Amino acid sequence: MARPRIPTIPDDKLHYYTEQLFGQLSHLFVWEGLPTTIPADYLERSLVRSGNVLFYHSDEIGHDVLRCTVTGYNRHNLPTHARTYAPNTEGEKTQVTRRLRYLSEYEDVENDFEKKNDGVLIRNMDFGQTCSEIVDHYARRLYLAQQAFDTNLIYANMPYIFQTSSDDVRLSIERMFNDIFTGKPFIVVDKELFIDNKDKAGEPTNIPFIVKDLFDVKNEIMMDFHKTVGIDTAGVEKAERTNTLEIQSNVQYTKTVLQIMKEQREKAAEAINAFFGLNVQVRVLAEPPENQEEPSESGVSSIGAFNSGTSTSSED
Repeated sequence: MARPRIPTIPDDKLHYYTEQLFGQLSHLFVWEGLPTTIPADYLERSLVRSGNVLFYHSDEIGHDVLRCTVTGYNRHNLPTHARTYAPNTEGEKTQVTRRLRYLSEYEDVENDFEKKNDGVLIRNMDFGQTCSEIVDHYARRLYLAQQAFDTNLIYANMPYIFQTSSDDVRLSIERMFNDIFTGKPFIVVDKELFIDNKDKAGEPTNIPFIVKDLFDVKNEIMMDFHKTVGIDTAGVEKAERTNTLEIQSNVQYTKTVLQIMKEQREKAAEAINAFFGLNVQVRVLAEPPENQEEPSESGVSSIGAFNSGTSTSSED
């Protein structure tokens, strides 16, 4: 006899969490000074999902970026060529091939750069890795936690179970529950109604309700994902307030993958500016722009205090 399927909500939880985590990773950085022909959201989506993006110049488009594959390696184990395809609205694809140039090649490399034939490689991480392994690891665990959560919720709605010896008893029990759900203040039943269930009348399914524990597990998995990537987090969702030392200890611990991703983007931005004469900058979303005033020790910048009407003077 085949085992019954475990009841659950019929949706694609793994796809949901995969896209949710990729969505968070695609918005970690802010690019400033990009040409208008380059959408920053496409750039970040391509980096976290494919690992390598080619920055190049086209006579028809101008400056552009496309996800690419790389071939060949120089003395520093860096790719020497990139190949990609530029699609158009008619479904046609034009192959784009560029020689990759680096500021570390030799001292006069900037003067030898050819805009028509050369390009700059933007890498997601130090070896062009995607974020797929990290996303897959945590999305699968979030899926398992959510599956258990949904299943427990469904079992919590399982009805009471009665044993009956006749249709008359069954109908009497059904009428009794109809009276209960309509809000009658009292219900009179025959004393023999539950004779078949004298040992365990109205036995519910004996499934423990652990939804709260499962919800905490899911939050812990998401917090661990944030720590692994480098998104500042208190680490746990606690009922009480998290103190300053706990937050600081987690901030020190979480600066890992995020910093690697940032370094690769900064290296690429430096090369783009040198070779193409642009002023492209990249920063983590949580960091203020370079020209923005840092908050004072009291937590409010002088500009913010002025705009809010708050005086910073000690005289009151």
